[in-house]
Amino acid sequence: MLAFVVVMAMVVGLIGFRLITVQVVDREQYVAYGESQRDGFRTLPASRGAIYDRNGQAFAMSVAQPRVIADPSQVRHPIKTSRALASILGLDAAEVEADLRADTRYRVIATGISDEQAAAIGEAKGEGDIEGITLDDEYVRSHPNGDLALAVIGNALADGQTDDEGRTGGISGIERAHDGVLAGKPGKYFYEQDVSGNPIAGGDRDLEAAQQGADLYLTLDQSLQYEAERSLAAEVEASGADSAQAVIMRPSTGEILAMASVAVDDDGNAVNTRDNRPVTAVFEPGSVNKMITVAAALEEEIVTPETVFNVPDSLQIYDAEFNDSHPHPPTDLNTAEIFFTSSNIGTIKIAQELGKDNVDQYLRAFGFGETTGLGFPAEEDGIMKSVDEWSGVDIGTMPIGQGISVTALQMLAAYNVVANDGIYVGPKLVGATDIGAGQVPSEPTAGRRVISADTAAKMRAMLAQVVSEGTGNAAAIPGYEAAGKTGTSRIAQGSDGEDGYLDENGNYRYDASFVGMVNGADLSILVTVRDPKTSIYGGDIAAPVFAHLAATALRRYQVPPPAILDAAHHAIPDVSASARELNNELDREDVAGASSGAQG
Repeated sequence: MLAFVVVMAMVVGLIGFRLITVQVVDREQYVAYGESQRDGFRTLPASRGAIYDRNGQAFAMSVAQPRVIADPSQVRHPIKTSRALASILGLDAAEVEADLRADTRYRVIATGISDEQAAAIGEAKGEGDIEGITLDDEYVRSHPNGDLALAVIGNALADGQTDDEGRTGGISGIERAHDGVLAGKPGKYFYEQDVSGNPIAGGDRDLEAAQQGADLYLTLDQSLQYEAERSLAAEVEASGADSAQAVIMRPSTGEILAMASVAVDDDGNAVNTRDNRPVTAVFEPGSVNKMITVAAALEEEIVTPETVFNVPDSLQIYDAEFNDSHPHPPTDLNTAEIFFTSSNIGTIKIAQELGKDNVDQYLRAFGFGETTGLGFPAEEDGIMKSVDEWSGVDIGTMPIGQGISVTALQMLAAYNVVANDGIYVGPKLVGATDIGAGQVPSEPTAGRRVISADTAAKMRAMLAQVVSEGTGNAAAIPGYEAAGKTGTSRIAQGSDGEDGYLDENGNYRYDASFVGMVNGADLSILVTVRDPKTSIYGGDIAAPVFAHLAATALRRYQVPPPAILDAAHHAIPDVSASARELNNELDREDVAGASSGAQG
């Protein structure tokens, strides 16, 4: 009896100790454990923010689409249910049955079902043919205008989806760059459940509402974007080119109004690319780069527009011979005429006076060698050698736009410096954000001075002269003063031969470009066409597209012809007869005969 009493005392003591532990010492832990068994919840999807153009026209929106969800623990007759579902959804019954037998409380059976299929499932549930099945909504990305600006907008996965790389939400373009803003915050619906996971009638309910993502308003204009894409596609097909790209901007604010790239697909059709090449691809700019060389020399007061150079048609620099695009006798040309005729040799002579350190400094000051700060995924920073790595011939190649590579956006941003009185303003794509309380404009892009307003005015006058009297006359717009530069540059082929610009058939391929602005209209445009077959000249291929897009934008924004510009704007010398004759020969000569360098 004594032993029995001792044993009972010990048992009572252990029970008491355990009770104290459960109800006092570890009370909160067990309360939480109990609540976790009783409390259930369901995630409520959040709508992703929409992406609009500057005028509120939608590029991308989230649209709710029904999907079929199963709770396998509630399916008592998986064979019957799977056959009924398979018949309605057009799925394989065996695969549906496998999903209904899964060891889980949540299984997605089908997504993106039609309204008719959803109604049929509801009817089958009412007749008892299916069980453990519910309909839920998921948000998928819709593009109301098809592939318009899709390379810029990018793609986003449907709610809850993951791609092969484990990414969710935005996976490219603006969708990816601003995923943190666009993505919503999912909500939760809380309820009390029984041991089988079913909601308890009369139990507590609570709702944590989903928060929709913020809407973005881009600086793009859908009308200009459409016309840019259409015009590029038409030019690619007409010229037999491989691809083309264009950017339209407002220099004063850095706003991008349109950014397009098209290429020939496997079927021979010109279609929009998916990689936004004005930002993600580089090319050697050729003669359009001469603007920076001349502007730098003017800014450093090494030359004036009237400074005269004796310009032969070839120049030996170390082991390389540089040529103008056509043979001519040595000719006296002033700075403005060198730019007007797009003389390689004249530009190189100006660069030699400027010196390699200044050439490198100004190329970088105009924005080359680093990204534009746009924040676009996979944006290229271009190819720029450190000045310490320059070879002896680089003083010949760099100033005329060969041996360096830039993006189309970098080049247009550089020309915006001239349009914007010498101030560099970084490109901008997002104009405003709306989290539900109205649009909040994005911060203005900071500017920095690169050249003086006087130098910029002289360069605008020279660029206007190229259009009014020179190789860029196809870029002229009646009633307005267009200003710009043509360029035809060889495309590097990456071959191991002596001439890395020759393809496997021994031929040169060219990028034909025109970059410019409409003076007094706060509008700049770049057009580049890759490997055209009907002509290789930027003045023939790219300049007409520039003129069309500029005229479209001027009408779109109802910009009247500007007043007569002040006299200082035109303070450059008139083109001499010899320079005009030289320029006329440029139109008749085949630039493929030149042995080195960019062409005008």
